[in-house]
Amino acid sequence: MAWLEIRVTYTPKGDLPADELIADEFTAVGIGSVSVTLPDVEPVEGWDPGGYSQDTEYAVTGYLTADGTEGEAVVALEKRLGALTERTGIACVVTTDTIPDTDWNEAWKENFKPVHLTERFVVRPTWEAYEPAEGEKVISIDPGMAFGTGTHPTTRLCVEMIEHHTKEGMTVLDVGTGSGILLVAASLCGAKEGLGVDNDPVAVETAAENLALNQVPDCFSVICADLISQAGKAYDLVVANILAEVVVELLGDIHKVVHDDSLVILSGILDEKGPMVEARLDETGFDLVESHLEESWLVMVAKKKAS
Repeated sequence: MAWLEIRVTYTPKGDLPADELIADEFTAVGIGSVSVTLPDVEPVEGWDPGGYSQDTEYAVTGYLTADGTEGEAVVALEKRLGALTERTGIACVVTTDTIPDTDWNEAWKENFKPVHLTERFVVRPTWEAYEPAEGEKVISIDPGMAFGTGTHPTTRLCVEMIEHHTKEGMTVLDVGTGSGILLVAASLCGAKEGLGVDNDPVAVETAAENLALNQVPDCFSVICADLISQAGKAYDLVVANILAEVVVELLGDIHKVVHDDSLVILSGILDEKGPMVEARLDETGFDLVESHLEESWLVMVAKKKAS
């Protein structure tokens, strides 16, 4: 089965969320799943950091089955994007390309190779063999096509902080667990118990599979729930690698699942949004302990204010 790739390149307009507005137009014509390219903001992921080139255009891309009816959706999308341009001034250019039938389950894996997240942590895809050097800890991940490979700067930053701050016997809560990679890292660093929560059932299934793949003990689990309400108790370490806006929204609830000596690791935060998150930390009763920057992304470590 062939596919039609529909790519909309655009020029950002002030503070307007152009990618979201364009994605909404895809949804309106029946294309519910899209990918977003943000050059110089969100680096392309890959197992070998030197093995890919950075995208240079802002774009939203979607796919349709090439069954003879896809042309109607393209025309409808172009019409809606024209109206969007008139309303907002966001200039859009639509291009299409027919992708021949291929084994997508295999083709997307070609460039994924084992890579060091930190000096000691290596992530390897399940289809690649890797012999660890002395002292290295290996995380085996089968992310599926819907999840990141684990090498995005925010993941690396979180793993570095987990490695630095996890003590033997700690309990860990991973908010928005995704592939479960951070729970695996915490287990390998000596945590005795962990819970991953995600409101996406596909993420929960993938995370559970990755925990089993890495032989993480049964005292680590994942559940499908809104991100905090089912946590049930206070944890020694709380990790949230999610968007800055979601971090800000959840910090009040995170405060309820920590004790006086807990640490909170937050990432997914663009450098420009750091002040917003720092202000919200202060409002919700946290002190910022440390922060680190990599490729425009921040990780923050916070602790409950002394009472």
